[in-house]
Amino acid sequence: PLQFWVFLLHFIHAVASTPLPTDEHGDFNGSDIIEWIKSHPEGDIHPSLRIGRELPGDPTSILGLFVSSSPDAKPIEKGDVIAQIPWGHMIHPDGKYKPYKYFSCRAIYNLAKELNLGEKSKRAPYVRYLLSQPRGTMPGEWTNAGQEFFAEVLGHGDLPPYEDTWRTDFERIWVDECSGDGDDAMERAAYWLASSRDEDSLMVPIYDMANHSNDPDKLNTLSFKPAKAGDAFRFVASRKIVPGEQIYNSYNRCNQCSDVNKDDCESWSFFRTPNLMVQFGFVEDYPQNWEFDPGHLDSEDSSDDSEDDTELEFCLQRDSESGELDAFWEDDDDLPDEADAKWLKAQYERLQKLYVDKEKLEKQLVQEEDGETNSEKMTRWEWESIWRYHQALSHAIDTAIQSAVTGDWRDEF
Repeated sequence: PLQFWVFLLHFIHAVASTPLPTDEHGDFNGSDIIEWIKSHPEGDIHPSLRIGRELPGDPTSILGLFVSSSPDAKPIEKGDVIAQIPWGHMIHPDGKYKPYKYFSCRAIYNLAKELNLGEKSKRAPYVRYLLSQPRGTMPGEWTNAGQEFFAEVLGHGDLPPYEDTWRTDFERIWVDECSGDGDDAMERAAYWLASSRDEDSLMVPIYDMANHSNDPDKLNTLSFKPAKAGDAFRFVASRKIVPGEQIYNSYNRCNQCSDVNKDDCESWSFFRTPNLMVQFGFVEDYPQNWEFDPGHLDSEDSSDDSEDDTELEFCLQRDSESGELDAFWEDDDDLPDEADAKWLKAQYERLQKLYVDKEKLEKQLVQEEDGETNSEKMTRWEWESIWRYHQALSHAIDTAIQSAVTGDWRDEF
């Protein structure tokens, strides 16, 4: 896989030769995409929208959408359209589009076609941006070494995300279900771009640059998909967004822990925190939504179809005043019992043992920063991503244990 991505980067460089536009700080500002959208009669971009870094000029700062803080910038008011994207400016499944169809092989084929066209595409400003995006950011496209170590952290099936949701997705979905070419560089790039950036079966410029948050103090938008093929996509402010504030979208707005109006759930957005790691390659901030299943491996090995409820489902939130983490369960019957707590404790101890060995493992498993590419080792990005998820798992499990029901066995935890 590593040599594949090196080849793909060279291929992409040849296809996309026009540099991305930048602001006075040298940061990407999407001006070409903005002008391209505004040039269409149905296209609309709010004049206060800024594309760039949270800290202008700092290459380590996050890229996203913001309300401009320039002296003449006005707030984006509740109900204002942040971006309206015409049908022809999106990449979509053509006339096969349906608003509640959440995956489309045709849409990915069309994306691969646009990527191959590069600067010759009618959507060149957007395609140029897509071709610039880093590859290898999600677990399913990591090196073999990265995937093997991630599987070890997860206990080879004990903890989510379970391997069948991330390790074989490309072959299972694209190659088998969509009859795609697993050796085609642009088809592979299109699959992973769609997995991480699409809104169901739509690739939507500008909208797909908004970062994720379910924090009610941050989340400030709603999206409205086309009702039918040919209609525009609308991205709207759900409250007043002041100059300098980041514009956030939720990638799992309607998950089990969300306190939202279900009428706003236009998309298939019920992902939990582990699903976001698979789909987008990051650990979401709090609040988080977890499900652990002590009987997951047993249920895979058993032919018994009985519906034993072994899942531990809870919401994890950080108290805004104390900073402490709290687990919230739907009712007391959902709290871990003694057997659950022992299983959770064993998982926590296994994770901590890995942490103790972290320095030794890093030397064994991670490519040198300035050395030659080693296909038998993982990238620095993969290593750091895995440990961010390791930390999130450890915090979630520890908090779940602490909220377990009281009893004579409680003290040992």
